[in-house]
Amino acid sequence: MDRCESDDVTTAHVSNGHESDLSRGRGWPLALAAVAAAYTLVLLVFTARVGLGWDETVYVSQFTRGVPAADFSAPRARGMPLLVAPVTLLTTSMTAIRVYLSVLAGAGLFLAFRPWLRLRGGPVVTVAALLFAGSWLSIFYGNEAMPNLYIAYGAVAGTGLFAQAVLRPVAQPSSWKTLAGVVAAFAVASLVRPTDATWIALPLLLAGVIVRRWRRWDALLAVIGGMVVGWGQWIVEAYLNYGGLIARLRAAGAENETGLHFSLGQHLRALNGPLLCRPASTCGGYPLAEIVCFVAIPVLALLGVWAARSGAMLLALLAGVSLAGSYIFTVGYAAPRFLMPMYALLALPVAEGLAWLSRRDPRVVLRPVLALGIIGYFAVQGVTAYHETTASYRSRNLGVAVGQDLSRVGLRPPCLLYGRNAVAIGYLLRCSSAGATGTYRGATPPARVRAALARGAQVAVITNSSRIPAPYLVTWKRTKLPLPPGHIWYVYQPPS
Repeated sequence: MDRCESDDVTTAHVSNGHESDLSRGRGWPLALAAVAAAYTLVLLVFTARVGLGWDETVYVSQFTRGVPAADFSAPRARGMPLLVAPVTLLTTSMTAIRVYLSVLAGAGLFLAFRPWLRLRGGPVVTVAALLFAGSWLSIFYGNEAMPNLYIAYGAVAGTGLFAQAVLRPVAQPSSWKTLAGVVAAFAVASLVRPTDATWIALPLLLAGVIVRRWRRWDALLAVIGGMVVGWGQWIVEAYLNYGGLIARLRAAGAENETGLHFSLGQHLRALNGPLLCRPASTCGGYPLAEIVCFVAIPVLALLGVWAARSGAMLLALLAGVSLAGSYIFTVGYAAPRFLMPMYALLALPVAEGLAWLSRRDPRVVLRPVLALGIIGYFAVQGVTAYHETTASYRSRNLGVAVGQDLSRVGLRPPCLLYGRNAVAIGYLLRCSSAGATGTYRGATPPARVRAALARGAQVAVITNSSRIPAPYLVTWKRTKLPLPPGHIWYVYQPPS
């Protein structure tokens, strides 16, 4: 820890009111802004046309005028609905949501990595932002109403600002702006997903207590203060809607399969998709190119921490590993997006490691190898992003077609849509919804269907199976929807 002097020196320069040569003096904030703008442009061009997914619809529907809010399950947090509320309070337009989130993603990328320009070299930080923005996960999820990207942004910004606070000279007080930034970063992360924010904050708090040179109580309290914002909201809601904190934690744990697990195999199989690797879904094999990239990340990150002798880079490494470990060892399934905060945090020491390797080659033999490796990384990420975006575009646009056909058969609000993809399709129709996949219940309609029928709402049950999905539907009117060739969906409506 005594070798991490460069962080202290850089922070001291900034604290004295002088811009460090590592940041604005060389125009690196402009370079970082250019990466962020390019990222937004990529999102607008390549992924803005993709429709809303199931989880997205749950978040988006919470504050959409004229659309019944979808069921908000115990593990979810209110941060994502709040982030999209400025648009959803005004319109249900998918295009407006995608454009808004694309701009927000680019701005978030800049704000997240900007504090690091005061800690490390501008080239390192800019390359780190580029590596993260160029990953297929960032491209696919950049303008989706999903929490993982914003946890990543909160983690990167919060860790960088925390490092500025604890690595300052002992006699120098922390800037109130830095401490406010720490609070804001962890407030955003904890509002979006409090458990992830906790795993990210934990190594920072431990390091701040254990390492005497880093023991700055104002910085530690700033992290805790940000965490209280998200956890406080989640706990209050637990007592209002879920029967108390313990009941909500149990329900969240049951839904997310939490406990002692080892899911590294599932995470490796999901590196290039599918979007969810769970027993009910097909996970695929082990993609070699993606596994090579995955293994290279911690190796280069460790090299970067060693080469930089940087306390800030060490904190980023610890926070990223903590988040990844929480999913690998405590969650029984995998989704590639779960590890996005780890990729964002480790992009910083990875960029540091790449910079060190490029400088340590006096014969300029290694640099072409590094260049090919980076080109290969972006090629792999681009191919995967194209594949996942194309597949999601097709499947979600099919949902739009199903919704249009349901309108033609007379489904109008107030209504309840039940069945496969009912949540996303119900949003388009402004219907209440309840999703179903493997089972549609038994001989009698489920409680939600019975309640809707009792209050006089229109009810429709949808499926893409030619078999009648539940016995109670035998007497219902079945209509085949006129979808494009190769797609067969049916809608069941009560005989009355």
